[in-house]
Amino acid sequence: HYYRTQAIVFAERDFLIGCYLACAELEADLALARTLLASPVWCWAERSGGAIEIEAGVHPLLASPAALSVALEEKGAFISGPNGSGKSTFLRMLGLNLVVARAFGFCHARRARLPALPVYASMQNEDSLLDGQSLYMAELRRAKELIAAAEGPHPGICLIDEIFRGTNHVESVASSAAVLDTLAARARVVVSSHNLVLASLLEHRFEALCLGRDAQGELVLAPGVLARTNGIALLAAQGFGAEIEGKAQKVAAWLESYLGQPEAGAHVLNSPA
Repeated sequence: HYYRTQAIVFAERDFLIGCYLACAELEADLALARTLLASPVWCWAERSGGAIEIEAGVHPLLASPAALSVALEEKGAFISGPNGSGKSTFLRMLGLNLVVARAFGFCHARRARLPALPVYASMQNEDSLLDGQSLYMAELRRAKELIAAAEGPHPGICLIDEIFRGTNHVESVASSAAVLDTLAARARVVVSSHNLVLASLLEHRFEALCLGRDAQGELVLAPGVLARTNGIALLAAQGFGAEIEGKAQKVAAWLESYLGQPEAGAHVLNSPA
């Protein structure tokens, strides 16, 4: 009886494999349907040839996510905003929706029109005592990987959070501008940075967008570059005291006069050699 049963099972292997695969697909469809049923905001994403449009997009893993919209036709995006405004969260929301739209066809947004492109990211780079690698070396390694991906057979969308934090300001700006200009010529790039001078240096490649609050106090992503930073104000808010805040203000005022106006760099990379 055992051997006869075994022979029947082996003879029907193709049929059984088909049944198991059908059950697996049905289980996946049900899991997706349950996810969408529990999601307060979602839509079927339209395919685009390259445009990135998300209207009222949210991060589904946050308890009370802020809905943000972005529309990019040809250029990438340079994202600025105060400390703690949510730039990193916005990049994660964008990346998650790009991946989900490509894999399953839906987005956690009111409306979306997105390209079916792979997503590459450089976020939360860290130094490593174990590997003997500094933060800047880790950032350089990841940037090189992004450029290699952009030059490969599957260029896509690169999401970069706070590029090149691990070196001094002048070299950070110089290295960031060079890498982003080269990368954006080959792939779509969305980058956040506190180095606001990059906005003018790269305006031929990137739309400048600023994350902040509107008149009603709602978080919005609007055209432009951050006009007033809050890093020094946070010193006082976190209890460092007026003495330290005053010294920081003096140094900041000197640096601003020393470095000049950020918009002066618009011609540096976008002009004949």
